[in-house]
Amino acid sequence: MFLERTHRFILVILECYYAHKNKNVKSLFEIIKTNYWFQCILNSYSLMFFSLNNVFASIIILVTFFSPTIGLSGFLAVLLINGSAFIMGFNRDEIKNGLFGFNALFLGLTLGYEYSFNITFVILFMTAILILLLITVWLKGLFAIHNLPFLSFPFIIAYWIVSLATSNFTNILLDESHIYAINEIAKSQSSLWYQFVHSLDDISLFPFALSFFKTLAGTFFQTSILGGVFIAFGLLYFSRIAFSLSVIGFYLAYVFYSVFGADVNDLTYNLLGSNFIFIAIAIGCFFLIPNTYSYITVIILVPILLLVLLSLGKVLSVFQLKAYSLSFSVVCTAFLFSLNQRWLYRYLHLITIQYFSAEKTIYKYLNSIQRFKNEHLYKIALPFSGEWNVSQGYDGKITHLGDWSKALDFVIVDSKSNTYREPSSAREGFTRENFYCYNKEIYAPYDGYVYDIINTVEENDVGEVNTEHNWGNTIILNHLNGLFSQISHVKKDSFGVFIGQYITKGTYLATCGNSGRSPEPHIHFQLQTIPTIGAQTLEYPISYFIERNGTEKTIKISEVPKEGTFISNVQVNELLVVGFSFLPGQKISFQNESSRAIINWEVFTDSYNRKYIYCEESKSYAYFVNDGVMLYFTDYEGDRSSLLFNFYLASYRQLLGYYENISVTDNIPLIHFNNPFIQFFQDFVAPFYVFTKANYTSTFSFTDNVYAPQKVMINAEVTAKFINHTFKKINFELELKDNKIQRFTIHNKHKTEIYHMVS
Repeated sequence: MFLERTHRFILVILECYYAHKNKNVKSLFEIIKTNYWFQCILNSYSLMFFSLNNVFASIIILVTFFSPTIGLSGFLAVLLINGSAFIMGFNRDEIKNGLFGFNALFLGLTLGYEYSFNITFVILFMTAILILLLITVWLKGLFAIHNLPFLSFPFIIAYWIVSLATSNFTNILLDESHIYAINEIAKSQSSLWYQFVHSLDDISLFPFALSFFKTLAGTFFQTSILGGVFIAFGLLYFSRIAFSLSVIGFYLAYVFYSVFGADVNDLTYNLLGSNFIFIAIAIGCFFLIPNTYSYITVIILVPILLLVLLSLGKVLSVFQLKAYSLSFSVVCTAFLFSLNQRWLYRYLHLITIQYFSAEKTIYKYLNSIQRFKNEHLYKIALPFSGEWNVSQGYDGKITHLGDWSKALDFVIVDSKSNTYREPSSAREGFTRENFYCYNKEIYAPYDGYVYDIINTVEENDVGEVNTEHNWGNTIILNHLNGLFSQISHVKKDSFGVFIGQYITKGTYLATCGNSGRSPEPHIHFQLQTIPTIGAQTLEYPISYFIERNGTEKTIKISEVPKEGTFISNVQVNELLVVGFSFLPGQKISFQNESSRAIINWEVFTDSYNRKYIYCEESKSYAYFVNDGVMLYFTDYEGDRSSLLFNFYLASYRQLLGYYENISVTDNIPLIHFNNPFIQFFQDFVAPFYVFTKANYTSTFSFTDNVYAPQKVMINAEVTAKFINHTFKKINFELELKDNKIQRFTIHNKHKTEIYHMVS
């Protein structure tokens, strides 16, 4: 096994060498991006700033090697702990994401900074890393009980163990080069590398800017202003939000130090100033959704951190120990623990899906609360087929009052707004049967169990009401998890189900009647939290319905029908349902019409039961939901120049029923579709205000048969707007035929690409 892994590693190095030799930069980057061990190393560096960005990691590696001994020490520490964790069988994804490596980097840099190199130090170094691994695993399990991160606690504890122990070792020598800095400068200043590293040390800047750059460099035990500038640019490249928070956090510390009369120069030593940068990024945008309140929280936590930092420094100085990043870890962990004890989650929102990018987090969060604010609710359908009229809506003026205000009444009306047809003759008479909705089928609005049925109330004659049995014949359905639906005024003896029966959405229940307090036939529908007939009503949206206004129809998503509107359920179409089914295990192939290149996808389901389409060529993932009425994509990760990304945009929200004049609209996360220049400035203010929007629109443009189409054409358009100005637009065409997507066309600027699905 060891020889096999060594062989693979050598092959990877050779691939990188030949890619570099042949000037194939893209290939080199692909190798680095996809190789497990390269990612283990890079992520260990970038995770120090809560990032998994390869470019930022490369910049950090470069800066650590401004002092070659320190850089080599940190690099070897990362290699040793990742390799040890891998051999011992710990979670490979956690190793890859730098969860073990970033504390090792801290410890390696510290040991390389504080001690002189000799053979005894090598033994100490290896032992210290193994101790760190054990502490990391221990604290990881301990903190996970309370859903907390272990941060830099393993580094601190391992460093203290080494520091206290080495006071007894005569063969472990302290490195005094940073103590006698003048002698070191005199010895090294003739070196070209030294001159480059310290080329900006004499630059004239504002005191705050100098302190900020020194602190960033000091995070990696460097004294170079250039190193701090590199780290600052790397942080800015990785995240505008994280960069702005780092400046805010350090500036507040700088101000409070000055206000309290402390020496601001202390911030540049022993990671003191780094604590404030770490807390600002961690609380401002990594563990919390970045917004106004997370920024305010950072402002509040800085003076708290200052007091904790100074007090811990005093206590630890008695034992000749340095606190380094301890105060950040203590304050951050204590604050997150406090948030976990809340009853109400207002203002500050913990991040549930970690993207390791503040921009991705905020844009996807803003998009999801717009799109999926009701996604946790059951997808309730209307309890009938065909088009009905809402004769009384929520807060109606007749009977929908008080505890029963959130209910709906449905009737069928004609072109003259009558709910009945006139008798053909006086002899025929005017009866219940004259009403259009009388004896029409009632269907289950959602899956569940039949909880109760009342079938003892006689039908009223027209104009009569039965106030003694107000609800008339009624059925109660238990949809589980505390949700019940009640349908009343049902026709006696029309029930087609029985108590205790499990039913699915669309199951026939009964027919519309005129029992109870019902002067004319209609359906009364309400949702409630208890199974009692006539219980207090619950405001609850209908998942999808078509609303007609004159001849114009619109699709309503997760809304409550309004009184007086004409509504109907979405009638799905087999061609669209099958064409957009995308079942797990399904393989999809598209061929480019001009290049003849074939692109292959496959549908999978992850451990969270989320379905996604995966493209092996571009290493991209498009997550989607198909609820039987709509196909809609929920997330995308990967190459934004790939065909899969274009398909994600084209099919972002697709109605599975054919309606010629209906447009489906939605919002796309700005992180996926924006102008890079505008995006750069939008990122800075995204936690407070979004001034650009990315919109999606889909319409049906053609069908060969409205009622039973064998061919359907769909036009989709994605636009990005700055206020009302459109600065980016892509158009798509989807042709469905023979129960599959036959053709996919992309119109981007003046370029058109056509792809055909192949078997």
